[in-house]
Amino acid sequence: MNQSSVPRQDKQHEHLPCLYCGEAYGPDEVARHTEPVHCGPCITCVDKPACFSCRLMYCVCDVHRYRG
Repeated sequence: MNQSSVPRQDKQHEHLPCLYCGEAYGPDEVARHTEPVHCGPCITCVDKPACFSCRLMYCVCDVHRYRG
């Protein structure tokens, strides 16, 4: 009777979606989705992580420029 009725979740394989791009990421991609990039002149994407795609038409940041 010591077992819980709630299934145990394996925290090692849990992948949460990124707040900026929506991708699920693992421990090897944490920096790309959480660490801010100091990119320059665009006020929309300054200090966003590398995964962020700026949709501003005139964005000149090499890291964040939307390439869709």
